[in-house]
Amino acid sequence: MKPMLIIAAFSFWSALFGYEAKMRVVDDTGAPVQGANVAIEFVAPRQEQSVIYRGTTEKEGTFSAQGQSMLEVYMEAKKTGHYDARVYGLSPKKDHDLVVVIPRILNPVPLHAWDSRLGRSGRALHFTVQNEWLGYDFEIGDWVSPRGKGKVADIRFRFRNRFKGWKHSDKDMANNRRVNSGASEDEIRGIYGKWDAEMDISFPGEKEGLCEETRFLEYSQLKLPHNAPAEGYVPTWRYTSSSYSPRTARENVGFFLRTRVKLDEKGKIVSANYAKVVGDFQVDARGFVMFGYYFNPVANDRNLEFDPKKNLFPANLPGANVSDP
Repeated sequence: MKPMLIIAAFSFWSALFGYEAKMRVVDDTGAPVQGANVAIEFVAPRQEQSVIYRGTTEKEGTFSAQGQSMLEVYMEAKKTGHYDARVYGLSPKKDHDLVVVIPRILNPVPLHAWDSRLGRSGRALHFTVQNEWLGYDFEIGDWVSPRGKGKVADIRFRFRNRFKGWKHSDKDMANNRRVNSGASEDEIRGIYGKWDAEMDISFPGEKEGLCEETRFLEYSQLKLPHNAPAEGYVPTWRYTSSSYSPRTARENVGFFLRTRVKLDEKGKIVSANYAKVVGDFQVDARGFVMFGYYFNPVANDRNLEFDPKKNLFPANLPGANVSDP
């Protein structure tokens, strides 16, 4: 059969019988998970038109289904003793053969967990000064004194931005000023201005720093590995941002951090605390940053598997209703 005829036959077969969606479920060590409860849904515009295949994985952790979808293909995997996985947005116009990781539940512990992105409007950290290092205390959840109630700088930020003109024409800006007649010039610039910015991250102590982690499971409840690494930390990081171009925050990345380091006379670490940031730092060029973190107050404990029922922050603290481990 000629290649063109093969392609035509395959297209006809796919249109008639749909596409195959296959998953291989493994744990965080890469071992196959047998007996996981799984589902594959071929999603239609109306729920009653969607087709869902349910079952359990075989010895090699596999499960597959074939069908047609007008919107997307969805996969789900669960098993007692593991964190759930939910994979959204798979293309309805192709076959899929995915490895889906459901990490083991090992040792969830109490942590200080806070996310500025939670809540209706979030709780961004605003930079009140330009080009000065501002320390942030993970345990207190605030800027270090005198900017806030914090006592120990676990991480430091330095921010600077530049006004680059207006997003709109002079005519439109004249109308915008009339509509916002009660706003100050700084407020007008914040709403309608174009801004470029840089944000630097540093740490106050020797051998403190952050470590980028690309083993990020966006579809899992536990998105980063259970434990912070022992090595690989760097002392500085930089972001650039613009208010008139696409956002700079990356997908599928996170960080581990080492803070509060104490050294012996030979420069060896004798004590340190560890934290993780789930997702990228989101820098707004108008003057604030948003991120979420988990901090372990127990020195030398690199375990950052969080028990959501035991947040060390008070439940009424905005941003503390963190539900993922």
